[in-house]
Amino acid sequence: MTDGQIAERAHDQGETGAQVLADKRDARGPPPGKASESSRLAEHAYQEIRQAILSGELKAGEHLHEEKLATLSGTSRTPVREALRRLVAEGLAKAHNRHRFVTDFSFEEMAVIFEVRARLESYAAQLAAPRITAAELAELERLIADIDALLDLDHGPAAERFIDLNAQFHAITVAASRSRQLTSLTAQASAMPLVVIKQSLWRQNIDIRRSNDQHRDILAALAAGNADWAAHAVSSHILATKPHGARGPKPAR
Repeated sequence: MTDGQIAERAHDQGETGAQVLADKRDARGPPPGKASESSRLAEHAYQEIRQAILSGELKAGEHLHEEKLATLSGTSRTPVREALRRLVAEGLAKAHNRHRFVTDFSFEEMAVIFEVRARLESYAAQLAAPRITAAELAELERLIADIDALLDLDHGPAAERFIDLNAQFHAITVAASRSRQLTSLTAQASAMPLVVIKQSLWRQNIDIRRSNDQHRDILAALAAGNADWAAHAVSSHILATKPHGARGPKPAR
């Protein structure tokens, strides 16, 4: 990095020349013996920043400043930079002129996420039908009972608890596919900040009773080992909760 490049980057990102030079030294990479520690720190930074986005601590559109995130994650700028690259690739952050910002999910983007989830999770259910264990079926049944108990609560507290129980139900169904690739892809497709999920629930006034009846249908299909039924039940369930108001693709002329 030349002196001119150092000055340009320091001007663009509000950094001192010393900070840029320190990053330049970091960019050379750790000695072989410290490679595993570097990877651990990068993973830690990624998990901490990702959770802060999903929990709403870092809000939609917020500037992801590297120094602030280093403090948040208890790491340095180098692992933070690696974490931001992963978050941009995952869709939770976006890049603009060398800066990173928390993604602001539009109705259109949310609708796409639900469509992708329906395809991935229905395939996972198809694989899970002949593979799911009695213990996993019992856990799904327990979650259905826990969601039933929410029907006596006010909508606000019920919606908060439903988000967690519903996520657990879907996670067990996907895990029963015994596919690490599908589990990873589904986790990425399902990653939306909690505040976005809450807004979707409150705007649409999701019918918890109806959603749980659909859970019962999914459970019955899995218990019967019927792959096609399970796939259809999961797809219909997810698409039934797709956000309204999003514009679909323009018709072909």
